[in-house]
Amino acid sequence: MSTSVKFGALVNPTSRRNLRRPQDISNLVAKGAIIETPASLEEVPAAINRLTASKLDVLAISGGDGTVLRALTHILANGTSDNQPALCLTPDGTTNMTAADVGMPSGINTLDRAYELAKSGKGKLITRQTIRLEGVTDRMGSTAPQIGMFFGAIGICRAIAFCRTHLHRRGIVGGVASWLTLTPLLLKNVLSSNENGVLAGSAMTLNTVDKNGIGHVLDGSYSILMASTLERLALGARPFWGEGSGLPMTAVKAPPPKLLANIGPLLFGRAKRPKEPGYTSLKNDFYEIFYTGQVTLDGELYYAEAAQPIRLSAGGEVRFLVP
Repeated sequence: MSTSVKFGALVNPTSRRNLRRPQDISNLVAKGAIIETPASLEEVPAAINRLTASKLDVLAISGGDGTVLRALTHILANGTSDNQPALCLTPDGTTNMTAADVGMPSGINTLDRAYELAKSGKGKLITRQTIRLEGVTDRMGSTAPQIGMFFGAIGICRAIAFCRTHLHRRGIVGGVASWLTLTPLLLKNVLSSNENGVLAGSAMTLNTVDKNGIGHVLDGSYSILMASTLERLALGARPFWGEGSGLPMTAVKAPPPKLLANIGPLLFGRAKRPKEPGYTSLKNDFYEIFYTGQVTLDGELYYAEAAQPIRLSAGGEVRFLVP
């Protein structure tokens, strides 16, 4: 990257941090940056069309995980990925797990810092795969494919609901919110009936599918299902240890065997992973999941019916500009 880099930005003015501390974009506009500030997430696709028509080298996205999800979906799922610019993510939303792994550090003047990074030539480009989610319905009734970087179901969705209800509304976000979600929910699950806790089981069948047909099959009651192409999740967790290539996926049976002894190895253990049966991690290019209930992609919630399989596959590679 150099001073000749053409820089643009998609700014979500309604994201949490942008509402509290609005970005001063006038200075960037004066320097020639192309800025779009859609009034709602529904206007993101049109804004991205205008930005990509300008043949940008770097597109900064100022918002949270929901803004990034909509941008990735439009760029990759709707045929606008040709000659796509490198993305530079600034953590300006309520949740910023994607930016925490492949974006700018948090702080003030995030867009200015993204601009300087792009122009200085000091940044580096990294490439990551994404996840394509099909077979679910969003809150508006749409069944269109979505593309993001973290998929979760069962206990993951219950934890999101707890966090939004009890923490985000009180202004507690980020890593503090993650720890304050994890700790009481685990204690509740350990001390009370497993039938009522965040890790209560739900019926689920998961098939891996390749050119030879259906492969590895999981079938039963599960507490957690998650897949991600991020290398670091909230709290720095890395809960994937499957071998081979493809999308990483981890499933935890219900009730989780010896939970207190295995929660550390599950989330953070690199060489030391859970040895108890019931903790499964694998990699594959395509998954078919039969499950009824909520699922999440990058924090956005969708509904699935077991009669219509959820399909997870590679959504396409994206280049990210990082410090």
